[in-house]
Amino acid sequence: MDAEFLVGESNQPLFLRKWAVDPGNRPAQGHRAVFLGHSQPTHSGMLHDLGAGFRQLGWNAYSGDIRGHGKSTGSQTPLGHLDYEDGWQRAVADMRLLFERSFAGIPWEHRLVVVPNITALLTLEVLKTWPDLARHIVLISPPPNQRALAMFGKTFSRTRCILGSPDAPDEQSLHHLYAFLGSHLKERHHPADVMSTDRALIESVVADPLGWPTPTPAYWYNIFSGMLSAWKWPKGASVLPGTRCLILFGGEDAMLRDGGFLPPVERFLERVGFDDIASARIEGARSALFLEEKRFGIAERIVRWVGEEWHPVDEGDEIGVAELTSELLAKTSTLGASTELSPGELVELCYNAIDDESRWNEIIYRMIYEAERAGDLAEAALHKRILSLMPHWERSFNLNRQVMMNATLGVLLQSVVERLQIGVAILDSDGALLHSNQTYFEALTRLFPESVLPSSEQGIASSLTRELLTGELADPANQAGRGDTIILHDGTPVGFRFYPEALKHTGLQRQGPASVLVLRTSLGRDLEADSRMALIELAYGLTGKEAEVALLIAGGKSPEEAAETLGILVSTVRGHLKKAFSKMNVHSQSELTSRLLSGPLGWLG
Repeated sequence: MDAEFLVGESNQPLFLRKWAVDPGNRPAQGHRAVFLGHSQPTHSGMLHDLGAGFRQLGWNAYSGDIRGHGKSTGSQTPLGHLDYEDGWQRAVADMRLLFERSFAGIPWEHRLVVVPNITALLTLEVLKTWPDLARHIVLISPPPNQRALAMFGKTFSRTRCILGSPDAPDEQSLHHLYAFLGSHLKERHHPADVMSTDRALIESVVADPLGWPTPTPAYWYNIFSGMLSAWKWPKGASVLPGTRCLILFGGEDAMLRDGGFLPPVERFLERVGFDDIASARIEGARSALFLEEKRFGIAERIVRWVGEEWHPVDEGDEIGVAELTSELLAKTSTLGASTELSPGELVELCYNAIDDESRWNEIIYRMIYEAERAGDLAEAALHKRILSLMPHWERSFNLNRQVMMNATLGVLLQSVVERLQIGVAILDSDGALLHSNQTYFEALTRLFPESVLPSSEQGIASSLTRELLTGELADPANQAGRGDTIILHDGTPVGFRFYPEALKHTGLQRQGPASVLVLRTSLGRDLEADSRMALIELAYGLTGKEAEVALLIAGGKSPEEAAETLGILVSTVRGHLKKAFSKMNVHSQSELTSRLLSGPLGWLG
C-alpha cells in the first residue's frame, strides 16, 4: 500500500491511501479504479481488507480520510470536528479532491465508487456538480432521505452548540445517536454494535486511536445539515445517463431500518437519472459491512455487479418515519404516539431516564413523530421545544452518568475490599447493622467462635455487632463524640468505625446509613502500600494523590522529601496536604500522623 497527503481547502492535509494492482495482474481492458469511503466512526486505515480485495480482482483501490477523520486532522480540525459555519461544504470539497486524485486518467466507464454512511452523502453532493463522476456507484447503508430524522438531529446539535461548546467533544450527542440507531437491534452491548455483530471487530474499532471519536456538536450539526442537503438536488440536475447504482445494507441495518427506508431512496435515485438501480441485503451484517470483507466477500460481490453478473433485488416492505416511530412508541410507552405530552411531562420523562435510559429514546421518537406529521412547519417549533428541554435533558444525562459511575466504583470497591480480606458493615446512627459483606460475617465468626452464624442470619450478626461495639474506644484527638473509634475485643484492637462525609445526611434519617465498621481478618500480614492507600481513601475521603502524600508525611518524610519521591513540586505537595488536613479535621503534620496511626493503619497495618 502507498500513501500520500493532499492539500485541501484552508491548507487542510488530506490523507490518501492506494492499493495498486501488480503489473502482471492488470486487466486487458486497461486501468480501472475504485474509491472506498469511510463512515463517521471509521477511517481509511480500517479498509485494508477491502482495498486488498479489489486489488486482487484487478482494480487500483484508493481510500482517503475526510477532514476531521483518521489522519486528516490538525489544529483547526481535530478528530471528530467540523467547523460550525462551513464544515460540510469543506468536507464536500475534500471528497471531490480525493475523487480527482483517484480517478485521474481513468475513463468514466472504468470508475467505481464504494461509499458508506457520511461519504455516501458527500458523494451525492459531489454528483450535483460532477454528473459523470463514475459509471458504477455503490452506496453502503446510506443515511436515508427521511427529512424528519435529519431535522431532529440538526436541531438537537444546533441547540447543543448554542448552550454549550460547539467545538468540544460531546458524549451526550454520541450516546443518544447510537442508542437511537441501535434501539431495534436484537442484541446490543455497546453503542458501536450498530456496526457489526462481530465482537472482536467492535473492540478493534473502539480501541483504534483514530477510530470511534467523540464528535463535537458542530460536527453533528454539519452531518445532519448535510443529510438534508445531499437528498435535495437543484431542479433539473441529474447524473450522466448510464450511471448505475447498487445499494448494500445489512440484515440488521440501523441506517435503512433493515430495508424499510430503502424504497424512497431508490425513487430519489431514479428521479435524478440513475439507471439499473439494484439493492442487496447482506444477511448477518449490520451497517459497517464494508469492514468485513473476509466474512462477506464484499469486493467480489461488487465486481460481479459491475460486470453485470449479479442482479440483486430486495423486495422488503417500505416503512415511513411516522409509522416506525408510532410502532416503537407503542412498544416502549404506555401512552402511545397519539398522546401529545406537555412540556412538563417531557421534563418528567427526562428525569425518569436517570434510571431508565429508554425514556430518552421515547422523547426522541415523540419529537420525530411530531416533526414528520407537521412537515415543513416543524423546524421552528422543534427548535423551541428542544431548547426549553435541553437544560433538563443535560442534567438528567449527567446524573445518569454519575449513577453509573458510582455503581461501577461500588463494584470495584467491593472487589478491592474482598481481596484485602476486610470485613465491612454499614450501621445506622444507633449502631444497628444494615448491610455487610461476607468477610464481615467470617470475621464475626472468628471473634465469637461459640456463636453459630450462617450468612443469612442477619439477626445474630446484628446482635454480635452490638456486643462488639461495647468495646469502642474513642479517638482522643476527636472530642465531637461522632469521630473515628477503635473497636477492642478482649483488649485487642480488631476494628475501626468511622463516619464518612457521604453518609452525613442519610445518617439523620431513621435507620439510615450513618457509619462504616471495618474488621480485620488477617492478623499476621502487613498491608501493602496500595492497600494502605485504598484504606485511608475510604476512611477519610481522600483522593489518590492526597492519600499518597499523607502516607509519606506519616512515614516521617518532609514535604520537600515527599515532593522529590513523587516527582512533583513542593507547592503541589502542600496543596494536597492542605486538602488532607481539611478532610481529616487536623491542623498540622503531627496531628495527621497521630490520626493515621491511631486509626485504621495503626490496627490493620
